[in-house]
Amino acid sequence: MNDSAGALGHQLKAYHALAGRWREAGPAERAALAPTLTESPFAQRVQSTLNAFTRAAWAGPDAAPPLPQAKVLEAFDALSEPDREIVAAMQVDTSGEPAYASAKAYRARLQADLEAARAPQGDRARDMVTLSEEAVRHLAGDGEPASPGIPAPEAAHPAVAAALAAYARVAR
Repeated sequence: MNDSAGALGHQLKAYHALAGRWREAGPAERAALAPTLTESPFAQRVQSTLNAFTRAAWAGPDAAPPLPQAKVLEAFDALSEPDREIVAAMQVDTSGEPAYASAKAYRARLQADLEAARAPQGDRARDMVTLSEEAVRHLAGDGEPASPGIPAPEAAHPAVAAALAAYARVAR
């Protein structure tokens, strides 16, 4: 891992092997492996790359799909090819092994996630509003307000009046 001239793929395999060994090791062996996994030049490069990717991919706490998926794909595409390899290689499955064979495979997964988030929800039922008979009569002007002393919605805000009128037309 300390051989900066070594191929990136070999460095990533060595990093994963050490990380796998660290998961299985006892406290003394973990202490011996930790500096290589956290302080070596390659480990610092991995950490720096993942931190930059994570910051760039963050869509915010209130982001709704497909924005988070689009941000992740945009952040991934903005990386250099070696950094894409690092980010993809650090996506691991439950056993700790790389989940994707290549950066290209990981990008395909990100693209699929974005397309799934953009897909219309065809089986979703259409929203419906049902008005009571009293509300329909009131909207048609055939009765007194339901609660005397409370101004009619039309008086409260013009947008409310327009919405109620639209609902009244649909209810008929």
